[in-house]
Amino acid sequence: MSTQPPRLALALLNRFVPDEEPLAGDLIEEFAAGRSRAWFWRQAIAAAALAAFRRSDEVRPLRLVDGAPARMPVPSTTTGAPRRTVNLTASPVAGIGGLSLVIFAAIMTIAMPQAWWIVLGAMLAGIVFGIVLIAVRRSRA
Repeated sequence: MSTQPPRLALALLNRFVPDEEPLAGDLIEEFAAGRSRAWFWRQAIAAAALAAFRRSDEVRPLRLVDGAPARMPVPSTTTGAPRRTVNLTASPVAGIGGLSLVIFAAIMTIAMPQAWWIVLGAMLAGIVFGIVLIAVRRSRA
């Protein structure tokens, strides 16, 4: 009997359940305690299947890095860390959101074109605010 757990099952866990490192450690401990390779495979496949169907109820439109504050740097892909995407659409489904913005802009133009002045003012205020924040942080550094 091999003392090492199946490497392919561990790779499956790391790929599909990356945030559950304690789970992988517990499975390795149980395998070392005498569980079979088939048991390890069943547990790894079950964990991957559950992770595939798990959906987070939390929707944060400006979540730049999952599970971390927005001010933390995005992990480099050269270190082997998984590449994470930026979701700016407020939609939990990747790739959805651009068309709804176009439809919203068309409806706003037809129903109340004066509202574009408010949008333009908000955009300019955001740009000015961003420049001020950059200047303040650079002066502190």
